[in-house]
Amino acid sequence: MDTRRNDSYSLMSYLVLIFAIITSAYGMSLANGETATEVLIATYKLPPAITSKQAELAIAGLKKAQADCKDNYLSFRIRYRIGVIYLKAGMSESAKVSFKQIADDPQCPENLRAYSLNMVGQISRLRGENKTALEVFKKVADQFEQYLRNDRKSTDNMVYAKLLCSALFSKAEIFELERDFAASVTEYNRLLNVLSRDDNKEVMDRYMPLINDRVSQLYLRQRDIDNYIQFAEVLIRNYPQYYRTPIVELEMECIKFLRNVTVNPEFADGSFSAPAQIITYFKDSKGGNSAQRISQKLDALCEEHQNTYAGILLRYHYAFFLDAIGEKEKAAEVLACVFSDRVVNTNEEFMERAIESIKEYATIQYAIMSGERADYKQALRALSSLQSHPDKSHVSELAKSVTESVRILKREVLINENKEN
Repeated sequence: MDTRRNDSYSLMSYLVLIFAIITSAYGMSLANGETATEVLIATYKLPPAITSKQAELAIAGLKKAQADCKDNYLSFRIRYRIGVIYLKAGMSESAKVSFKQIADDPQCPENLRAYSLNMVGQISRLRGENKTALEVFKKVADQFEQYLRNDRKSTDNMVYAKLLCSALFSKAEIFELERDFAASVTEYNRLLNVLSRDDNKEVMDRYMPLINDRVSQLYLRQRDIDNYIQFAEVLIRNYPQYYRTPIVELEMECIKFLRNVTVNPEFADGSFSAPAQIITYFKDSKGGNSAQRISQKLDALCEEHQNTYAGILLRYHYAFFLDAIGEKEKAAEVLACVFSDRVVNTNEEFMERAIESIKEYATIQYAIMSGERADYKQALRALSSLQSHPDKSHVSELAKSVTESVRILKREVLINENKEN
């Protein structure tokens, strides 16, 4: 049930980051060509997504300003902005052509050529052109590493480091998507090496824990459990504030256990399925002291991380684990905590969506457990809280199905009781 942070580290978030980096680094450093500067700055007031008509008007103004511009650097900044406008309007092919022209122009300043090449790579990836994207990101990474070896101003170093990280990270994700796990690990490790030489806290905090998490998953998918544990332990020890750290701690314990009781355990999707696998294991075998030890570990983790995203997810796993080992009353109590707990300090949209989803499914499972112990009133009361859910959604359909089942069961029980009397 864990949610991988694909939303927060998606391609479009990279593009937004890149826009912000270049804008903040160079947006206020324009000289000469005052009219062209004003036209350029005005386009930064456009919303993130625009219509083709808005793009047409903005680009016409930028091209006119460029024609009158005598400042070479500003002229290429305008050309770069035209590519961005195309992208805002969803015109990815036109944007790609625009950025490639800049990247191939020997008259363009070196840094803007590199930025444009990076955008060609990002757009190629967005369009599913992975071979082209990998070739471009290799060039981008090599160029930015060379920049960082030279003596540059501190602001330049920060920009180059962020874009180097973006290129390497993109390469690693493409290899992972193509199931070339060894190549993906190589790129992530190259990125870890780059980060180890960087003293920028913002870049470190953004990438280091996520990379350790990703690399550990890749080793596990290759059945290299020892390396998985090594990277997972680094993550737990060094990055306690990372949103998945408490869950990784549980997953690692599950994997250690499964390795000892199962011949050649499979983790095709990484450690995300480990809690479910261990629940299945204990449904078939109660496990005695092992079950008690894992139960205590889960209870402690839930208590330590209550009112957090990780705490909600841990409780969800804990409830199903308790149900698997026969502690149904306690399982229902834990589920009640899942859908009633208030989560604090959740600033990420993907976490809010995941928490809402977990609470909805916990409510349905709680109703099922209540129905199993003949507490129909409690089951129906819990299900009634989902009536406002959008019609025809999976949750609403599931809630309706369970509600009908509980009502039928309640009616049949009453009929049987009346017959007996």
